[in-house]
Amino acid sequence: MKALIACLIVPILMLVFGIEVEASATSNILSLLVAIAGAIFTIMSIWVAFLYPNVLKTLRGENLVNVDFSGGGEDTARLKEIVSVIVQSATTMVIAIILLILAASISNFGFGARAWIAGICQFGLLYFSGLQIFALVSTIRINLSFMDVLERQRSKRAKDWDT
Repeated sequence: MKALIACLIVPILMLVFGIEVEASATSNILSLLVAIAGAIFTIMSIWVAFLYPNVLKTLRGENLVNVDFSGGGEDTARLKEIVSVIVQSATTMVIAIILLILAASISNFGFGARAWIAGICQFGLLYFSGLQIFALVSTIRINLSFMDVLERQRSKRAKDWDT
């Protein structure tokens, strides 16, 4: 929720100060957003494919894997964040497509409507750019966290072997 609110700061400041994104850059930025969202969506979907079977096994009492999917467990929090990032990226893809369509058809609207549509497109572009930045940061954090867990498990096993 904090990310959703934080992403509003830059578009609102740019709106207040009348700073505009160049129209020629809009298509490139939207294409980049779609590409990033696709990559994040793919990476996080693989994570879910890895974790989801473990969740099902844990819920059925077949805790064959050393995971903690209790309410406050580390794996539960990781899974929630992964699903959140997937939803953010999927939403970004949908909005980017809508913004591309609006930008492509802006010349068909009256002059007054063009200014509004351009403003809405810029606001959406900046907001969802912020969301994708948060999604990328979350992806990095989740992967670093997982690597840390793996290293702790490896160290623990190494200590067990030593004793």
